[in-house]
Amino acid sequence: MKVCLINNLYKPYVRGGAERVVELIADGWREAGHEVFVITTKPIFKKLEITNVKYKIYNISALYYNLDQLPKILRFFWHTLDMFDVGSYWQIKSILIKEKPDIVITHNLKGIGYLIPIVIKNINIKHIHTLHDIQLLHPSGLMIYSQEKKINSRLAKIYSCLCRWLFNSITVVISPSDWLLSEHVKRGFFKKAKKIILPNPTCQQIFFPVSKEKSEKVSKEFHILYVGQIEKHKGILFLIKTFNKLPGKLGASKCKLIIVGDGSKIKKAKELAQKNNNIKFIGQQKADDVKRLMKESNCLLVPSLCYENSPMVIYEALSIGLPVVASRLGGITELIHNFGGILFKPGREKDLASKIKWAINHPLELHRIGEKGKNKTSQLRIENYINKLIELI
Repeated sequence: MKVCLINNLYKPYVRGGAERVVELIADGWREAGHEVFVITTKPIFKKLEITNVKYKIYNISALYYNLDQLPKILRFFWHTLDMFDVGSYWQIKSILIKEKPDIVITHNLKGIGYLIPIVIKNINIKHIHTLHDIQLLHPSGLMIYSQEKKINSRLAKIYSCLCRWLFNSITVVISPSDWLLSEHVKRGFFKKAKKIILPNPTCQQIFFPVSKEKSEKVSKEFHILYVGQIEKHKGILFLIKTFNKLPGKLGASKCKLIIVGDGSKIKKAKELAQKNNNIKFIGQQKADDVKRLMKESNCLLVPSLCYENSPMVIYEALSIGLPVVASRLGGITELIHNFGGILFKPGREKDLASKIKWAINHPLELHRIGEKGKNKTSQLRIENYINKLIELI
């Protein structure tokens, strides 16, 4: 079978979990013996030199990479042009006619064009669309806690109505969470499509040995790990403020916060943390280094202030037995209920602080939570995911 995957971003331009999911699925199809190619974007006038390519990657030039730098009024016009990007339509149609795939699996299409479903329909190819956020409901793709009414504004409703029309020809729609699919269905999306709840896949984890020196250090300290974008909606500023108010000693352990990632709020985050020696910023890290950090930490903290679908970082932590403490929002709540973890009220410093204190003072219970997650996520291996996609096709 020949499979085409389309996503707005792909390596080396990785911003979040969706890109990692797409890469994992592409590798999964290839390892299962199928032919795969990817259609994605690249910055305008940027020449890519990609090495060690396992399959064809078509890169379409896009303005998406500079969107955050545009004034709001220009962003509005950009979103309109992106929805009806005729140039992208013809480029992708040409690629699909040339490659003749049996199935096209689309993911995030913001920045590569919302006419893609019409392209696929016009050349009569089976189409599976995978949801990752609410970008079809609101151009920002974000629904912030306590600001939920924004996605029901008049402009948002007009935008959503256009997206509903553009995406009405999809054969199958997949959502990792029931929450995200329900948000679309109750607004009239995907009436003709088969609807499937399918958690994101995971790969077999590589277990890195922890040095004796590090093991002894971890036994004396409690390490909280944050992995993600340094942005306000991700809750990292809220997390630092909460952490600053924790006493220096909690029980018999000293608590440290390790922050992995980068973003537009990195300067603000460092300003908030500058007087706290127990907070350490280590910037962006390679995937293998993140896995090592997870093996050496006591828990992963996901303090999101936006309604997330099914964060990949939670899957990665659970699959190696790292307990997760996360905001009770959107698809995160489902993920923790299904696979184990600790939830706290979003944006509530007292509740988060109490959950951290509980985690530090109950190491055995925390370890059991991690083991539960590890055992349950074993069913989410990429091989099983690919088999389910084949059944759908």
